[in-house]
Amino acid sequence: MAEKATEFTMIVPAAADKTENPNHIPGIFTTDREGIMHCVKAILGINPDSFDTIYFTVLRKHVEAFDIDLLLNLQFRRLGIKNARIIILDEPTPTQAATVAATIREADIHGAVFIKDADCFFAGEIFPENGVAVYPLEQLSLVDPRNKSYVAVDDMQHITNIIEKRIVSNLFNAGGYCFADAEDFMKVYERYRVLGNIYLSHLIYALLLSGHTFRPIKVAGYSDLNIPSWKNL
Repeated sequence: MAEKATEFTMIVPAAADKTENPNHIPGIFTTDREGIMHCVKAILGINPDSFDTIYFTVLRKHVEAFDIDLLLNLQFRRLGIKNARIIILDEPTPTQAATVAATIREADIHGAVFIKDADCFFAGEIFPENGVAVYPLEQLSLVDPRNKSYVAVDDMQHITNIIEKRIVSNLFNAGGYCFADAEDFMKVYERYRVLGNIYLSHLIYALLLSGHTFRPIKVAGYSDLNIPSWKNL
């Protein structure tokens, strides 16, 4: 078991701006039948006490239109999540990686960083070390494999490849990415952001090529959250 880093932060990027109808609240901010926001449900399979701070990064336009900050704070209070905070970005970012970078800069984050997708759920224990959450494709009864990135793992449990939309193994990325040092993330992001539409998987692959080690984080109970399609980001 890895020792807890001096600082361990979770980031939930929720600042995409793809809603076709500006009068509709983005789907990740809608609630399930239990009244839990989808983006908040996305983290409920992970112990929040593992992290010093959990940041939800949202857009100011959604705050102004739908009071997203107030709604999130009500969720945190209801669920007893005392270490959650909200980062509000004035402008949309071009990629999820850019949202993460903006959050790290805005909150002056140091130490290990775990990035959790806001539109899916899984349960697992996360440690402050380089890793990617993985789940076996064959354990899902309904999934579109074209929408996933895939992870290849060797016999020593080291990730050897991560690639978008191409099945290179039975393990797909379950929507969780851990970087042992936020500085490593920022360095590789600044190096490759000029390429445009980069995924977090691209940055991890670049780190693999430069000699960094990433391990699979095996998680349980994966599901894509049941967000109405007309509300999706």
